[in-house]
Amino acid sequence: MRTWPAMLASVLLVVSALPVMGGEGARAGDLGIYHTYDEMVSELENLTAAHPAILRMESIGKTYEGRDLWAVKLSDNVTMDEAEPNITILGGIHAGELIGVEVALYILEFLVGNYTTDSTVGWYVNSTQLWFVPMINPDGHVYLEKGNQWRKNRSPNPGGTFGTDLNRNFGHLWGLEASHNPPDDDYCGPYAFSENETQAVSKLVTDHPPKITLSYHAFGQYILYPWGNTINQEPVDARLSQIAWNMSFAMPESDRYLPMPAREMYAATGDTDDYFYMNLSILPFTIELATSNRPPDSAVPGICADNLGPVMYVLNYTVGAPPPPPPKRALSLEGPDHFNATYIESIYLDYILNNTGELREDVSISLSANNSLWNSSIPTMLSTDRTSLDPGGSKPIRVIILIQWKFPPNMLVGFSLNATADSGVSCTKNFVGMIETIRNTTVFFTTNSTSAVFPDQVVRGNITINNWGNVLETVNVSLNLSDGWFDGQLPGLVEVEPGETRNFPLTFHIPQLPVNSLVLLRIIATFADGTSIPEYKLAFVITPWAFARLIIGSYNVTLKEKETVTVPIRIENPGNQWQNNTLVLSTDNPSCRLDRTQFNISPYSNATANLTISGKRGSRSLRLTFNALGIGPIYGQVYYNITANETGRTAPYDWTPVLLFVLILVVLAVCISLWWWFMEAPAGRRRKDSP
Repeated sequence: MRTWPAMLASVLLVVSALPVMGGEGARAGDLGIYHTYDEMVSELENLTAAHPAILRMESIGKTYEGRDLWAVKLSDNVTMDEAEPNITILGGIHAGELIGVEVALYILEFLVGNYTTDSTVGWYVNSTQLWFVPMINPDGHVYLEKGNQWRKNRSPNPGGTFGTDLNRNFGHLWGLEASHNPPDDDYCGPYAFSENETQAVSKLVTDHPPKITLSYHAFGQYILYPWGNTINQEPVDARLSQIAWNMSFAMPESDRYLPMPAREMYAATGDTDDYFYMNLSILPFTIELATSNRPPDSAVPGICADNLGPVMYVLNYTVGAPPPPPPKRALSLEGPDHFNATYIESIYLDYILNNTGELREDVSISLSANNSLWNSSIPTMLSTDRTSLDPGGSKPIRVIILIQWKFPPNMLVGFSLNATADSGVSCTKNFVGMIETIRNTTVFFTTNSTSAVFPDQVVRGNITINNWGNVLETVNVSLNLSDGWFDGQLPGLVEVEPGETRNFPLTFHIPQLPVNSLVLLRIIATFADGTSIPEYKLAFVITPWAFARLIIGSYNVTLKEKETVTVPIRIENPGNQWQNNTLVLSTDNPSCRLDRTQFNISPYSNATANLTISGKRGSRSLRLTFNALGIGPIYGQVYYNITANETGRTAPYDWTPVLLFVLILVVLAVCISLWWWFMEAPAGRRRKDSP
C-alpha cells in the first residue's frame, strides 16, 4: 500500500519540474480556461461587489514580490465575527498545480450563486463562516504565467536560486522530511514560517480557527489526511478517516477519489495538514485533484463539479443538515395575458386558481389596474372574491370587465388579479388590456311637419348628433339650403364627447317655389380630420296650391253725371300655379267696361286692369268675378253713385236743352227775316217806285 504512493510521489516531483505538455493555453501569458493572478483578483472583486451582503474581500498579507494575498469571507453577517464554525478552503499553494485554483473558485461561486435560490446552500452559508484563499502562491503563479514551469514561491535563496516549497515551510516537524537544498522543488526554506505566504495563512487560521480545512493540490485523485510524516506514529482522530471516506462517497461513483493518510502517498514534514491538526486541533484534508497538474481546458468543468459533493458533505458535517422546510404553501393563477376591447363591451376572462402547496388555503381574490381612471370607476366583477382550496385543488375565476365610453382609445392598461391566502401566501396574474379606437357618430334631423309644406310656412326642426364611439369628435354641421330657406343659425363647430348626445334646434322658412318642387335637405357632419359621415337627407314636397286675390283700387266711387272714373283692378297670384282665366263684370252696360278681361298670371306675380265707369245719374253696384285655379271663383264688388252737382243730391229736370233749342229756332227765324228784309224787300220797293 505504501510502496506505489511513494513511487508516485517521486514521479510527481519530477513532473513538476517538467514543462506542461498537451494543455490548452500553453503559451506564455495564455492560461486558457485557467485564471491568471490578475484575472482571479478581478473576478473576486466583481463577485464581492455584486454580493456585498455575504462577501468580504481582504488582503491577509503581501508576497515577496509585493502582491496581495487575497482572502474572501462568505457568511450571512460578513462584517461580524460570529460564534459560528469556520471552514477554510485553500488553493494554489504550488504554482504549477493550476487546477487547485479553479476548484477553489468554483466552490466559492457556486455557494454565492445559489445562496438565495437553494435553501440548503442558504442554510450552510448562514450557519458558517467560510474563508477562501484561492491562490496562496501568487508570485510563483505569475512566474508560471510567463511560460515557466514552477512549483515554489519566488523568494531568493543562497547561491542565486529562488523559491521555497510553501507546503514544507509550516512549523510542525519542519525540515525533518523535506529538502534543505535550495534548488530542489521541495526545499523547505531557511526556517519554519520563513515565507510571507505561510505566515499569512497561519495567522488567518489562528485568528479564525476553522473546524475543517480543505487544501486543493494536484494530482493523483486522493483525499489525504494526517499524518503526512512518518515521525508521528500516534493514532489520529478517527473522524478524519470517516470524513474522508464520506467525502469520497459524495463524489460521482465513477470518479471517486481514494481516501488515505498523506504519508501513504509520500512522507513529508512542514505541510499544512500536520501543522493544522497538531497545533490548532483542526480536521485538515488535502485533495489531490485530477490526473495532472493542468488538465485540458475541456476537463476542468467536470473536475470542479465532481468536487462539489465533498464540500457539501463537509458543510453538512459541520453544521448539520438544514431543518426540514415548513409545509409548502403556494398558489398560482393561470389564464390569459392580454385582451383587446371596444366600447360598451363586456370582457370575460377565465382564470384558474391553483393550490400548489401542501396545506388547505382560504383565499381572498381581488382585481386592480395600474390606471387611476380604471381603478376609480371601471365596472368589474369577479365570479367570486373568496374561496377555499385543498392541497392540489383548483378553482375557476371569471373576471368581467365592462368597457365604457369614458375610456380613451389605444390605452394600454395593466391589470393585476391577486389571490392572497389568510396564511400570507399569495400570487398575482398580470395581464394587459387595449381599448381599440371606435368612431361611430350619427346625425338625425326631425321636424314638426309632414313632407307636404306650403310656401311661407315655418318649419321647426332639430339636429341630433350622437357619439356612439369612444373618441372625442369635433363636428361641423353644414346645410345645402339656398338663401331664403334657412333663417336660423347653425351651431358651427361642436365637440361631442364619447357617449354624448347633442341637440340643436333649427327653423326653416318655406320660400315661394314652383308647383310640385322636390327639395332635398342635406345635413353634413364634417369631423376635425376632414372626414365626414354619410349625408342624411330629408325631402320637402311642395304641394300644388293657389292663393289668387282680387284687389280693387276703390270699392265706393262717387262721380258727377257725365263724368268718367277709372278704378284700378289688380289680380295677385302668390301661389305656385299659373292663373289663366277671365275677369267678368256683372253688367253689360257699355258705360261700365274693363280694358282687359283675359289674364295669364305666373306664380308669385300679379296683373292689372282698369274699370271705367260713366253714365246716368243714380247708384249702382258692379260685381267682378275671376275663377282662380285651385280655389274657385273670387269676387270683387264696386259701388258707384252719379250725382248732378257737388252736393251729391239729385237735381230737378233740366229745361236748358229745350230752351236752347227754342232760342236757336228764334234766332234762326230772326236771321231769315232779316235776310228777307234786306234782300227781298228792297227789290219790291224798287219795283213799286220805278217809273
